[in-house]
Amino acid sequence: MTKIRKKFIAGICFALLFAAAAFPCVCWAVFGEDMEKPKPEFTRQEDKIIAKLIPRGKSTSVQIEFEVLGGKLLEVKGMDFTAAERPEVDIKNFKSALFTVEIGDVSPPGGEAKVSITSQFFTSSTRYDVFNEKLEKPWMNPEIQNLSHPNFVQQLVINVKDGGPFDSDGAVNGKIFFVGGPRDSFWGYALGTLVIRFVGVFLVLGVLMIGMLISGKFFQITDQTPEKPVNAAAPQTPVQTVQTATPAPALTKAASVPEAEIAAAAALAVKMASRDEFAEYETAAAIMTALHLHLFGQCNLSETEGDSEGNEDAETGKPGVRNNRRTVQTSSGWVQQGRGRMMESQSFNRK
Repeated sequence: MTKIRKKFIAGICFALLFAAAAFPCVCWAVFGEDMEKPKPEFTRQEDKIIAKLIPRGKSTSVQIEFEVLGGKLLEVKGMDFTAAERPEVDIKNFKSALFTVEIGDVSPPGGEAKVSITSQFFTSSTRYDVFNEKLEKPWMNPEIQNLSHPNFVQQLVINVKDGGPFDSDGAVNGKIFFVGGPRDSFWGYALGTLVIRFVGVFLVLGVLMIGMLISGKFFQITDQTPEKPVNAAAPQTPVQTVQTATPAPALTKAASVPEAEIAAAAALAVKMASRDEFAEYETAAAIMTALHLHLFGQCNLSETEGDSEGNEDAETGKPGVRNNRRTVQTSSGWVQQGRGRMMESQSFNRK
């Protein structure tokens, strides 16, 4: 299995785990029990009152602007939905709390006033339902004007008559008590939220996956590229070292064996060699060999091995090999005398 395939499988597993973790949260926010109760904050700007709140299903605040034409806007308050809850309506259709709008100085009494509600939070399909608890059917769906403005601003205009069905006090007194709230289709909101969130999630995961594949391909190419040495050292020519033969030390007598013992051994060997017995000959030969190795074992070897380097044959010009030879220092006089006697004894016995 290649590295890219392993990374691809790991990315798919991560995407599935992320989707599994995000799906319950989204479903709870859309389909679960919505316990959020926004508390609007109201500010007045001349003849307008602006409500600032965080609606259900959003994490950022929105502004809703109230204005009245044909009367005086006295006050706008927030109203909890539980006070107006009825079986025929669902709280999920209302993404914000209800609003109570109090209007005065309606002229003439019993006349109409236009309530203008403007916000970027609204859409072209937003409705504004009105609640009047004094009626048999308290919830009503009035005809409104949904006007579009630049920057995604929507304006809802509702005609409200003093003492009419939309006036909660029911009296013709130049005052209107208007209760209602913006409403959007629940399924449109739910499906839109699901599509937007899941498309966003998979879009982000797709970008991450593409980045992982590109980085994996980059590292794969990098691994296949041979590394060049930063500081390439110059090739060094091998240096041939000429070994000069150190002369062996001159032949010296071992200090551990006195000359008297050496002389005694030589005399014994001569005496044995003078006898006409084969065993005595062998013993004498062994003694002489030992004396020879002791006396001449440390002699200077002029050339111990055949050395073909630097030696050329004088006639052919080809490299030749020197013969091994030893340079033996002249031994002492008593040793030579012992050898002479041994030779004389051997020649005499043979005669």
